[in-house]
Amino acid sequence: MKVLVSGNMRAVLSSDYKFFFSAESGISARWGVTIHDDPFMSPTPELIDIAISNRCNQNCYFCYRNSTPTGPLMSMNDFKFLIDQLNGTFQVAIGGGEPTQHPDFISMLEYASDSGIVPNYTTNGTNLTDEVLNASKRHCGAVAVSWNKDSHESIRKLVNEGIKTNIHFVVMQHTINEALRLITDVENLNNLGVNAVVFLLHKAVGRGKLADTPTGADTQRLIRQALTGEAPVGFDTCFTPLISHAEQVSEVSVPWTLLDFCEASRFSMFVDQNLVAQPCSFCTGQRFSSNLRKQSLRDIWFGHKFDDFRALLKEDKCACPAIVRDV
Repeated sequence: MKVLVSGNMRAVLSSDYKFFFSAESGISARWGVTIHDDPFMSPTPELIDIAISNRCNQNCYFCYRNSTPTGPLMSMNDFKFLIDQLNGTFQVAIGGGEPTQHPDFISMLEYASDSGIVPNYTTNGTNLTDEVLNASKRHCGAVAVSWNKDSHESIRKLVNEGIKTNIHFVVMQHTINEALRLITDVENLNNLGVNAVVFLLHKAVGRGKLADTPTGADTQRLIRQALTGEAPVGFDTCFTPLISHAEQVSEVSVPWTLLDFCEASRFSMFVDQNLVAQPCSFCTGQRFSSNLRKQSLRDIWFGHKFDDFRALLKEDKCACPAIVRDV
């Protein structure tokens, strides 16, 4: 594997995998032996989700991480230890908890950026101080605001600083109509200046309840509007089975070249505040977990636990440990 850096362009090259990433625009492209090949996995994570804390001031009843106002924090030394292991990973997604409440949050953004890695983060928007906004403008590729009643003010703060801003909207049984209203009012989205609305399927882990997770029938109208409307919309990969269902039962056309099934253990991984690595942040228990204090990131990536997770994905591309109900 070769890692190449030239200005804002980054690349990872191997015999059966090619990946190019623009640190300026965030645009990436990957292919296999030829441009027509779609590799199953990468030789190193393209993206790492890092929970720098499990501390949050919101106490959302559906929080899949069980975050609390007194949750634990990742130390600055542990963050540096993790970042220093990244070879060919060009961006990280920082979360929590609420990451902006971490006392070393700005220093973490700076360290990642100075290491040639683009930091992005998701926030509830309640702690966007001038210092946080300035650091985000200097170092971040994009910021996602979790949609709530106070989101408009948070979004405007970020957009006014010229920061690429996305809306993260958790889709539950009772939020589908609100989601529809959001993407139907394209003029409002344009006025807000958001880059995109990204729909995240509710996860029945942590404080999340299975009864709140929507089915394919529940989300069919939303998916149709997202794929046929004018609003800039994206979905997390957990939505893929529901999108497939919408295509089968309606006449909506799905651009599958722009969608993929679960990327966990294939192109991305998750590391929590205790340096415990999992294929994704929705995994629970010890079955797929490894500790970076005991194994290197590379050994975990190619280790048997991640191999086991990849084997399950090959058996059923629509299966997920966090979503156990039928579409």
